[in-house]
Amino acid sequence: MNPSVTNRAWLPTARLTERVTTPSAKEFYRHYVRPGLPVVLRGAALGLGALQYWSSAYLKAAAGKRSVPIEFSPDKEFALPERIGKDRIHSKFGRFVDYLLDGDASSRTTYYLAQVDTLRYLPELVGDIVRPSFAPLAEIMRPPYLWMGIGGNASTLHYDSYDNLYAMVSGRKHITLFPPSDRAHLYPYVDQRKHRHFSQVNLRCPDLSQFPDLLNARPFECVLSRGDILYIPEGWWHYLRSHGLNVAVNWWWIEDSAKSAHPHSV
Repeated sequence: MNPSVTNRAWLPTARLTERVTTPSAKEFYRHYVRPGLPVVLRGAALGLGALQYWSSAYLKAAAGKRSVPIEFSPDKEFALPERIGKDRIHSKFGRFVDYLLDGDASSRTTYYLAQVDTLRYLPELVGDIVRPSFAPLAEIMRPPYLWMGIGGNASTLHYDSYDNLYAMVSGRKHITLFPPSDRAHLYPYVDQRKHRHFSQVNLRCPDLSQFPDLLNARPFECVLSRGDILYIPEGWWHYLRSHGLNVAVNWWWIEDSAKSAHPHSV
C-alpha cells in the first residue's frame, strides 16, 4: 500500500445515526447528549431565518460595513496549529461576500470566515440564528458562530472541549468523526498545553508510514446539506471538507451545564 494515500477507501467507515424528525429537548438530551452520541438531524435547521433571508444582497445590506477576521491559506488547509492566529487579516464583511461569489478559482490563496462570533462582529445577523427548539437553554449556550467559505477547504482533525450543534445554511460539508476512545490512534500533538486538541494526521492525504496506527481508528462519516444539523459531543474528533460555496452556523455549550437546562431529562 502506498504510504501516502490520496483517497480514504482503505479506512472502513460507518455512517452516523440520522433522524428525519426533529427531537424534543427531552429526547435530544436522553438519546444523544447524555450518552455522548453524535447524530445528524436532517432538515432540523430549515426554520432558521438564515435559511430564509440570507442572500448576498441581504448580508451586505445588513452587515456589509462590519470588519471581520478572515483566515487565509495557500493550500486550503485551515486550523493548522502552527498557523492559528497568524494567517489572518481583517476585511469588510461585504467585501468577503463578494469574494465568495466572484473569487478567482486560480488564486493560490484561499480565504475563509471561520468561527466568527456573530454577537461581537455581526450583531445584525444574530436575530436570524435562533437556537433550535431542542437545544439547551440559551443561558448556557455560547453566541452563534458563523463559517463561510468556498469548495475544497478543509479543517485539521481536532476535537472541542464543548458540545456542538453545527447547522448548514447553504452548500455541503463532508465530515469525518472519531470517538474519544480513538485518541491513541490519531496522533495528537505532543505539546499538550497548546495543541492537545489537534491531530498530526492530514486526513486529506494521510501518511501511513508515519502514522500506521491510524488503521486501528473507527471513523464515522456524514454529508451535511442545507438545513441539516450535526450534533458533535465534546471530545469527538472531527475533520470537515467543504463542497462548493458554503455557509454554516454553530452553537457550543458545556455538557455539565446542560443537565440543569434539562431538569426533566436527567
